[in-house]
Amino acid sequence: MRISNVNEINVHSLSFSSHFLIGDSCFINARSKALAVKREFPRFYGKEGSFSEYPIFSMENPIPKVNENVQMCVNNVNPNIFVNRIKVKGVSSSSVLQVGSTNTIFAEAKIKHIRQLLGDAAPLAAKKSTDQDNDGKKE
Repeated sequence: MRISNVNEINVHSLSFSSHFLIGDSCFINARSKALAVKREFPRFYGKEGSFSEYPIFSMENPIPKVNENVQMCVNNVNPNIFVNRIKVKGVSSSSVLQVGSTNTIFAEAKIKHIRQLLGDAAPLAAKKSTDQDNDGKKE
């Protein structure tokens, strides 16, 4: 058993399947999926975007195989962890902030970025959505 002693910690933001731990753990599984759509002309249709439409979200992540025999001997003369101060702006997208140790960590973040540009139609599309006469009807 180990004891983690933290005097002061300041974490501004923790999001998207991230973990913040003080102490030891055995297993951490942090996974997040996101569709990030940037549109030149903002229009939202309601229920749009499904992870199943993009192969990246169903692909298996390769896990490296350890073929080497590793021998390790650890002797913690003082099994305590002392931390004075930690200041973190953000922990995001399946990340781990931990004071202590973990036997196994699986961390996976899959993000599909999509840019939807209008090209030559941009001025026309923007004009159609904003052109209205005095009665509130479209021209």
